[in-house]
Amino acid sequence: MKLVRGMLAGILGITIGAGLAACGPIGVPESKLVEPGGDSKSALDGLVRFSVPDDGGRGDIRVRFGVEPLPADRPAPTGIITVGDMVTMEAQGELTRGRIAVDYAELPAGVRPEMLNLFGWSADLGGWVPLTGSVTDAVDRTVAGDTILFDSFVIGTWRLTTDATGDSVTTHAGVVLPVKAGTDRTFWAYARAAAVTSLTDAVEHLAGPPEELSCEPKATDTTVKVASTPAGRFDACVLTGTGSQRIRVRNRLPFPLLLDLPADGRVRPVVDTQVTADSPDALDGMRDTLLTYLTGAVAVGGGQTVTLELRPGAPGPVQLTGRLDWSVVALEAGLRQLDLLLPDSRALRPRTAEALLLAHPEHGPAARDALAAGDVGAPAVQSLLRAAGLTDSGRSIADLFQFGSCVLQRTDTVAGASQDVLAALRTAGPTVVVYTTACLNTIYEKYLPQATRTIKSIQDTLKAATGAIRNAVPKPDRKRGHGQVTVTLTPR
Repeated sequence: MKLVRGMLAGILGITIGAGLAACGPIGVPESKLVEPGGDSKSALDGLVRFSVPDDGGRGDIRVRFGVEPLPADRPAPTGIITVGDMVTMEAQGELTRGRIAVDYAELPAGVRPEMLNLFGWSADLGGWVPLTGSVTDAVDRTVAGDTILFDSFVIGTWRLTTDATGDSVTTHAGVVLPVKAGTDRTFWAYARAAAVTSLTDAVEHLAGPPEELSCEPKATDTTVKVASTPAGRFDACVLTGTGSQRIRVRNRLPFPLLLDLPADGRVRPVVDTQVTADSPDALDGMRDTLLTYLTGAVAVGGGQTVTLELRPGAPGPVQLTGRLDWSVVALEAGLRQLDLLLPDSRALRPRTAEALLLAHPEHGPAARDALAAGDVGAPAVQSLLRAAGLTDSGRSIADLFQFGSCVLQRTDTVAGASQDVLAALRTAGPTVVVYTTACLNTIYEKYLPQATRTIKSIQDTLKAATGAIRNAVPKPDRKRGHGQVTVTLTPR
């Protein structure tokens, strides 16, 4: 009954508010004055409670709430089930942080109260962000959370997949992550367990055993010369009959490397747009797109085979140089966390990566610096997004580029991160993890309250990367000078 009363009150408030819109929230029924550090204020017949901490705002702050069904242009993320209607919010005054509690009624079959969480709508990001500091009161049937978003809210939970081995959650890009048996049944405990699985998957993906290298039909008009340290740890070949020549490269070292592409743009990575969401390759396209824009390189994970495209008609020999680099691990781990916690819109999809790579030759150089700064409003970035057909995903794309730029700049300063990597695994890794966390925070702080224990517990899972990578690298490979690669392609 409480939810029904709340809905009726919300409808009444919206109707009255429409007639008094010119006056703003002040004086409109359901408008509440909230004092920083004061008691919470109730609205919609007790459906919603809202408060502002001491440091959450200044002066007169007024808020007003309504209720409406979740609109079609604000769908829930792939892996989230929503519960009940959307609570709308209007705020007036200097408000930077608040705490909101919303009541819920009947739950869908199989949904446990302790797994509920509140989600806030970010208009900039174009998606629902899980609120932190979450508390569920199963007696009062209330879910509460801290927020720096003041648009709309909805209650939700993970859309779980359950089999004989236990539960799995699904990220925004559709990646399925098993949850360790015995994990506390709360939304954020499941998120942390999924982050652990995600990091394990990332390390296996970047330091795994060599994949098969298929080179049929092999081009006969190009000579391929490969030099690596130690010898025989890198392979390359050229395919023909694909409309343009394609180059396949395989890294047999147990650590990822960066392969520099020619500055004239005649070689670019090929994105597998048919990759399934549960594939370990699901985020490779965007990772390599970031690298192409920001450093003119592509990542080749340990054991991985990567396909590159050689632009038709490119004259003369082509040379690719590579070296092992920690920044690939940092990018991979960070992108997987962003996929888990923040709505990606279209930003992490293979089709998006492909569209950006196609637009890169004409628009990429001009947009690079603004993208690296996360400046989605820059004219060069807007031109790029229009050319790629991605104007509705601008903020989420700019966030990924800002994170990538931060990682690449900071890992460059770590001793051993890009030189003598295998010999410096123990010392470089922990610093890279610290920098990855700091770069993630530059994105999180736009949508989540800073320094929350919830996010810190997720980020702490990154600390396992150093040991996991070190265990994946056999001791005989942990030597100075290992990991340099040169590939020369010469037309006959």
